[in-house]
Parts: sequence; structure tokens; C-alpha cells
Amino acid sequence: MKPWPTLFLLFCALCGLATTDDAVIGQSQERSRSTSRSPQPAKLRVERHAKELRVFTRPAGKEEDLELLTYVMDSALRPYLHPVRDPAGRVVLTDNRPSDHPWQHGIFTGFHRINGFNYWKEDEGRQRFVRLLDLKEFDARVSWRSLTELFDPSGKVVLEEEQAITVHAPTSMEATANRGARERDTYTIDFDFLLRAKSHDVTFGKFGVGGLAARMPWDQANPRQTHLNSNGLRGRECEQKRAQWCNVERPFGHDTFGIAILDHPTNPNHPSGWRVDEQGLINPAVSMLGDWLLPGGTERKFRYRVLIYKGSAAKAWLEGQFEEFAASEK
Repeated sequence: MKPWPTLFLLFCALCGLATTDDAVIGQSQERSRSTSRSPQPAKLRVERHAKELRVFTRPAGKEEDLELLTYVMDSALRPYLHPVRDPAGRVVLTDNRPSDHPWQHGIFTGFHRINGFNYWKEDEGRQRFVRLLDLKEFDARVSWRSLTELFDPSGKVVLEEEQAITVHAPTSMEATANRGARERDTYTIDFDFLLRAKSHDVTFGKFGVGGLAARMPWDQANPRQTHLNSNGLRGRECEQKRAQWCNVERPFGHDTFGIAILDHPTNPNHPSGWRVDEQGLINPAVSMLGDWLLPGGTERKFRYRVLIYKGSAAKAWLEGQFEEFAASEK
């Protein structure tokens, strides 16, 4: 037998192995590319400074951190969240000390008629940040607790407020397109506060504002904010109405963004009556339905979820977000 047929057969066998190996490598590369396209959650981190916490997000597949929000913790002021940006970290959605209501601060708490004094406008009673109680970081969320004291006009501390805030990493339509888990770019802020009376009873007089509030910027020359609540009411019809949730939306450039506050069913007097004003404030008012008493040495807790989102939200989407929050335990 001539040697060339043997060599030919050996050559074919080697080619077959090479072809098989190439196919395996190609499949492996395809699996690698497929894996790289799988959605990865955004990450969060927090920077602690003397008078503020700054929360940053890093979107999946990106190398740059984007600033999401700031928590102001100045001992000369009440604590508040501002600036609060959209889920992409580009557009500031809150206003601080607007000329029409200089006592409003982004996302904040304030109270009216505590033992007869006005703490909401910061002109009689005062709220003052005391200290940060703890700070925790996880890949997809950051959380902290803080202590605030409320002073009456004489300088006496009558009430403590403990805030517990958790910021969850943004999700986007692009990142979740294969999962269908979300319908829009959004992130959530769980905002709880606990009121603790000192040694004496504290009275809260009936009033149309008080508690957790969010203030968007107001374009006085061309006001374009809109509102929607859980009853399907819109605009100024939401004012002083009881509802499980309410939102405020307005255009910023070519895009619309919104903030919604969800009132947890375990809150006293749920569903709350709402302050919804012409300038873009939303507030589930803790005393709108009547006077109430916090006996000395006791405490009362309020739970809320704040949604920050891009686009105009449909009632069904907001209702789904509320149902998810209502089912949560803490």
C-alpha cells in the first residue's frame, strides 16, 4: 500500500478534530456572549461627609458612578433628602427652600400644631438633626437611621424623631428587558419615621399639612405638574382627599419624571388625607383627619415608600407598586 492514502486519511482525521474543536470553542464563545448580555443589577455605595450622606449608583456594565441623592444631616437644620435625582442620576427632581415656601426641603418631614406650636414653617418649634445612629451598605441598597429632636420655643425637647431610610438600586427597562420585571426606569426609597414623646404628653392639632412631604421644582411662569391618586382623581382634586398613594409629575426638558408616595396600611388613620398644592408638593398629612395624642414615654411609627421614576405612570402600575409595598413586612 502506498503511503499517501494513509497520510490522506490521517490528515482528514486531524481536520475533523479541528472542526469539532472549533465548534466547541464557538459554542463556548456564544455562551459567553449570551452570559454577558444577561442583566446585572446596579450597585450602590454611600459617601459619608461631616454634614451629608451622598448615595451613588453604578449601572450594570458601566465603570462610572452616578450621584443619586444626598441626605443632609446638619445639626443646625432638620434632616432632608436633596438633591434627589432621576434613576439615571442626570436630572434633579426636588427643590430646596423655594422662594414661595422656604421651609420646604426636597423630601423631608415637618409637623404643625405640636402642643399648639408650628414646626412645619420652622418659625416657632424647631427640628434639629442630632446624630446618625447607623449606616449599612449592601450591593443593591444602602440604609441608615438618624435621630432628630424637636424643641419648643423655650428650647425644651418635647419629642424625638427617628428616621429609617433605605435606598434601593435603580432598575431600568434596558437592564430588565429580558425579564419583564419592570415597566419603567425607577428606584425606591423606603422612608420610616418614629415619633417618641419625652416625659410629657404631646398633642398634634388637626391641620392640613404635616408628616412626610416631597417637593418638586415649580415653574411659576409655566406650571406643568400633574397629580394622580389611588382613587383616580387628578390635579387639584387630590387636595384633602384620603388616598393610599399620590404622585406628582412634570416635564424636565423632553422627558417626564415623577415622584409618588405610598402610605402603608399599618399607618394610623390609613388612608391618609393628602396635601397636594399648586407648586408641586405632596404630603400624606398625619393630622388632617383630626387631633391626636402621643402619651409621654410612648412612640408611634409611620411607614412610607417613595418611588422615583421616568415617564408618566399609569394608575395600574402605581397600584401594583402599592400592593407590593402593602404586602411587605418590617
